Amino acid sequence: MVVHLDVNDERYPDAAREILRRHDLNEAEANITSAIRDFLILTNLAKSDDIKEESAPALGARTAVDLTALDTFVEIKRRIGTTGGLDPDPTNVEQLDGYLEQSEKERGRHRMGVLTDGKHWLLRWPGAGAVKTTYPYAFTLENADGWLPLYEWLRDKALESRDDIPLDREGATEHFGPDSPRYQKDIARLSELYARNKNSETIRVKVRLWGDLLRAALGEAVGETDDIDDLFVRHTYLSMVVGMVVQATFGIDIYSLAANDPQDLLRGRRFQSDTGLQGVVESDFFAWPSEVEGGVPLLKALANRIARFDWTNAPPDVAAILYETVIPPDERRRLGEYYTPDWLARVMVQELVTDPLNQRVLDPACGSGTFIVEAVNHFMEHAEREGLAGEELFDRLHGAVTGIDVHPVAVHLARSAWTLAARRAIEDSDKTSVSVPIYLGDSLQLRFRTGDMFAEHEVRIEVEDEENTALVFPVSLVERAGDFDSLMSDVADAIERGDDPMMALDDNGITDPTERCTLEETFDTMRRLHSEGRNHIWAYYTRNLVRPVALSRNKVDVVIGNPPWLSYNSTVSTLRTELERQSKGIYGIWTGGRYATQQDVAGLFFARSVDLYLKDGGVVGMVMPHSALQAGQYRSWRTGKWTTQNGLRSLSVDFGFKTAWDLEKLEPNTFFPIASSVAFAKRTGEVGEATPLSGHVEQWQGVTGTRGIRREKSLIIDTSVGVSSPYAGNS
Repeated sequence: MVVHLDVNDERYPDAAREILRRHDLNEAEANITSAIRDFLILTNLAKSDDIKEESAPALGARTAVDLTALDTFVEIKRRIGTTGGLDPDPTNVEQLDGYLEQSEKERGRHRMGVLTDGKHWLLRWPGAGAVKTTYPYAFTLENADGWLPLYEWLRDKALESRDDIPLDREGATEHFGPDSPRYQKDIARLSELYARNKNSETIRVKVRLWGDLLRAALGEAVGETDDIDDLFVRHTYLSMVVGMVVQATFGIDIYSLAANDPQDLLRGRRFQSDTGLQGVVESDFFAWPSEVEGGVPLLKALANRIARFDWTNAPPDVAAILYETVIPPDERRRLGEYYTPDWLARVMVQELVTDPLNQRVLDPACGSGTFIVEAVNHFMEHAEREGLAGEELFDRLHGAVTGIDVHPVAVHLARSAWTLAARRAIEDSDKTSVSVPIYLGDSLQLRFRTGDMFAEHEVRIEVEDEENTALVFPVSLVERAGDFDSLMSDVADAIERGDDPMMALDDNGITDPTERCTLEETFDTMRRLHSEGRNHIWAYYTRNLVRPVALSRNKVDVVIGNPPWLSYNSTVSTLRTELERQSKGIYGIWTGGRYATQQDVAGLFFARSVDLYLKDGGVVGMVMPHSALQAGQYRSWRTGKWTTQNGLRSLSVDFGFKTAWDLEKLEPNTFFPIASSVAFAKRTGEVGEATPLSGHVEQWQGVTGTRGIRREKSLIIDTSVGVSSPYAGNS
């Protein structure tokens, strides 16, 4: 329950004044302790039953902590230092740190600690390192009027009280970002767990697969990261927090779940049971803390902290907010991570998705889900007008908005974003087992060419080990996305429990003898991998990896998004050759000589997404570098006719379907590293006519994110020479 304090109630400053009086008179520690206890109870920071005095930090300890409030040790001195200020006596700090370490070692409790003399308050935790005497690590109660800042400091930094605090964007940053002492405590603990277990085979496999996918998404910049292990730890923290937040948003009491089944906080059985959704919270790359010794106390501590807040009305883009909080802007820029602002995604969705209840929309580079959220919101608004509800509402939405991305954390965030945006439809549904339609996969299908991975009847996933192990699945089953996803989730759970995974075939109605024969050998291989410590991550990995190929066999009405802007020579070396082959040999859009590899892959991504996923007559809109409008490197792409080297196949689009947008004049224009544009086209197919990107473009001017943006015709593009000339006039 939210605690509302009457700031005019004189009891609160009186309680703070009493603490200061006992400090100023240099009274006994017991007297200061009593005054602090009274303040905690009066302000509802803790109930009387939540407070213990003179309790041992661990069994058999000969010393006692002065005060334990909720899960926090409070050690009280007449003076914390010799100078009468915030500079503490090292002996006092060592004493409190010792209590915290004893508790962690004996009980596995990763507590917070406070060293105080009533006036000066210092925050500590296991592994906190050097003493910091600045806010938020310390607080000074200057006078009785400081009671409210002291209350807020104790509530937000030191104690784990459950008070349903409303959370906005700023609050998410304050409580879960790098400047939060609790974040630093959690990251320190998570880093320690990882360092202790990183050489176990189950974690090694997850880190390798995560790294491979991250390099495919962001290129060689990932390999230049100073500490790749640190990035994996922070991605783990982020995924843990987001997963728990989504559960809390749907009304799951994660405080009780942490007490009764803490591992399920990362495995999601309760969430699936309550919502019918698979794939939002599950055993993926980042569930390893639930699998290693010492991870459960961390899960409990994190869940208890998240449970303090009221998530029912949290910002709908809370997952993206948390990502931006945990991965700072400088690091995102260095890794080449730039996400589309929501206002731009919104107007693009409105421009292209003209019949949201009947069009199927795909974002093949969905990132953290900006376009996904806008497309779901657009659908839900029209569904409400039409009175759609119940199973029909969910079924139609589930098929209407789909996303793919190869970035493992971005997909986690996008799934959460889809789930939160679709909350009303989910709560109206009685589904018992359905996957969120956001998939971790390679939209360009570079890692596995269709012909290589998909034989006529079988899908083959290479484990890439010394034994040349492969997992083989029937194509007929893979193309039944719902059945395949449900089966693989059940198989993963069965293998983890030590049960026979073949039972999952009966549970999921897989009766075809040929399918069962193929799967029996594959499930035996998965069990062997798990017994060798290589984990059932393969069920998760396989289920997602094959989805782009299956989606390309059931094309959509609208493709929308923001493709990667990596240059060819920045892409990971294992994919670069295939990128060049497709650009040259399949679409004929490769331009330039010795410096050609410095051009970016956005044009190829646009063309290949149209080719693989868009039906004839379907429409596409993508955010592109500004150079797409006029630079020579895009000349062949702008023709709208993409032809193989041997001329046996052509794919055509109509760029005249909608006027392109020039976003160069918008202010502030810092949402992307370079000036941007938006290109639209309609697929006319392999026998249709191509219309080049030429003529007028709409130049946008104004302040981003407001309704004061103007769109004016201001450029004429000459596709033949790749230059622009000014044109005056209003659209």
